[in-house]
Amino acid sequence: MLSILAFILMLGVVIFIHELGHFVMAKRAGILCHEFALGMGPILWSKKRGETLYSLRAIPIGGFVMMAGEEVNDEMLKVGQKIKLIFEDDRVSHIVLDAEDARYQDALEVIVESYDLKGIDDQALFINEYTVKRDAYYVMKNKSLQIAPYERSFESKTLIERFLTIFMGPFMNFLLAIVLFFGIALIQGLPQENTTEIGRVPVISDEIRADTELYQMYLNSNLYNVFEVGDEVLRIEGQTVEKWSDVTRILREQVANRSIEVVVLRNGHEETLTVTPLIYIYSMGLVSSLREPESLLLNVLDNFPAHQAGMRTGDRIEAINGNPVSTWQEALSYIATNTEGEVMTLRINRNGATMSFEVDPFDEAFLSGQQIRMIAVDAGIGPIYQREFLGTFSYGFTMLFGTFSMIFSTLASLFSGTISVNMLAGPVGIASMTAQAVAAGFIAFLSWVAILSINLGIINLLPIPALDGGRLVFLGYEAIAKKPVNKRVENYIHFVMFILLIALFVYITFNDVLRLIPTE
Repeated sequence: MLSILAFILMLGVVIFIHELGHFVMAKRAGILCHEFALGMGPILWSKKRGETLYSLRAIPIGGFVMMAGEEVNDEMLKVGQKIKLIFEDDRVSHIVLDAEDARYQDALEVIVESYDLKGIDDQALFINEYTVKRDAYYVMKNKSLQIAPYERSFESKTLIERFLTIFMGPFMNFLLAIVLFFGIALIQGLPQENTTEIGRVPVISDEIRADTELYQMYLNSNLYNVFEVGDEVLRIEGQTVEKWSDVTRILREQVANRSIEVVVLRNGHEETLTVTPLIYIYSMGLVSSLREPESLLLNVLDNFPAHQAGMRTGDRIEAINGNPVSTWQEALSYIATNTEGEVMTLRINRNGATMSFEVDPFDEAFLSGQQIRMIAVDAGIGPIYQREFLGTFSYGFTMLFGTFSMIFSTLASLFSGTISVNMLAGPVGIASMTAQAVAAGFIAFLSWVAILSINLGIINLLPIPALDGGRLVFLGYEAIAKKPVNKRVENYIHFVMFILLIALFVYITFNDVLRLIPTE
C-alpha cells in the first residue's frame, strides 16, 4: 500500500509541476485556460475559480491544461442552428446550445443567421443583431464553457509567448529535479573523498531478519557484519590507501578475489578483516551469490539481457562460448573482453540440468553512457557525508546534467538498435521501480522522483508530434517560413502520432505485466 501511494504521489507531483509550467506561462500571456486537470478520465473532484476549472480525474496518469485556440475550430455555433440567448446589461452573457433545454424555457430563442465570436482586432462580438460579451459562456447540458475571443486564444500570441508556454512544462520538470537533488544533498550531505573513514556499511533489513534461513545466510556471508561505521581503512591487500578513490580503485582491481584482506583502524587499534564483495556483471545482469561466493552461482537481475535470454537466479555457470569455467577469474576474463556486446553463449547448470542460453549483452559504450561499469564490485561500504553549502548548491546541477547524459545515451542506444523497445518501462514497470526505491529509503525515493521528472521533461521535448517538442518544431517552421502550418494539417499529424504513442504505451505496459509473471 505504501508503494502504491508513493507511486501515485510521485506521478502526481511530476505531472502537476509539468502542467503548472504550461498554465502559469499561458496565464501570463493572457491565454484563456478552460481547465487545469490532474489525471485523466472521469472527474472525481472539481472547483471553478475565476475562468478556470481545476479538476482531479480518476486515472492518475497524465494531466492537461485546456487552452483556448488549440483546436482547429473551437467555436460551437453554425449558421442555421437553433439556440437560446440570455442577456446581461443588454448583451448576450450565455449562449444555450440546446434550445430544448427546459431550464431555459424563458430565454430568447433565435436561429443563427450570422455571428462572430472571435472579434479579431478588437471587433465587437455578435450573434445576428445581438452584441455578445467577450466573457460570455456556452451553456451545455452538463457544463458551461467560456467563449474565447481571438485575443484570448493561444494562436493569437507572439512566437515567444507560445514558445514559453510550451517549453515551460519540461523546464519545470528540470527545475523540480534540481530542487530535489539540492534537498538530497542538504539532508545527507556530500561524500568526503579526502578520507578513508567508512560512513556506510551493509545493513540486514527487517524483511531478511524475518526469514530465519535467509538471515543466517547473511550472517554467515563474508560481506555483512565485517565493517563498522567509523572504521578507517588503512590498507587493502597490502596497498596503503589515503583517500576514498584509493579504496574504490583497489577493490575494483581485486574484483575476482573472493577473499580480500582489509586493515582498518577501529577504536585506536588496527584490525585485519576479510571481505568477499559481490560481483556485478552489468553487461548481462548477473550478480555473484552470497550463498556460494566462490562458485559461479548467480543472482539474475530482472529485465537485463541474461534474464531476457531465460536465465534465472540459482543458475550456475559452467562454460562461456564453449570454454569451461570454474572460477570467477576465468569467467570474468571472457566477459571483460566482450566490450562490443557480441552475443555470448552461456552453459549453465540449473538444479542438475544443463542448459545453454544465447545472451546479447550491453556493450561498454552504452553502459558508460549510463555511468555504469561492465563489471563492478560492491563491498557494501561508502564514505562519510558532510554538509557543504557550495557543494550542495552545485550538486543539483551536477546531478541534472549527469542524468541528462544518461537519458540521452539511452535514447541514442534505443534509436540505434543497441537496446530494444522491450526494455522500456511503462506505468507498471515504473510502479515496480518505485516500490524498490521506497524500500531503499526516503533519499532513494527522492532521487528516483528527480530522475523520473527529468525523464518526463526530456521525453516531452523530443521532436515528435503530440509532444511538446513536436509543437516547438511547428513553431520553428513558423519562425522560418513566416507563416504557421495549416491548423488542420498540424492537428491531424498530432492526432495520428498520439494514436501511435498510445499503441506503444499499450505494448510497453503489456511487456511490464509479462515481466511480473514468474517463469521457470
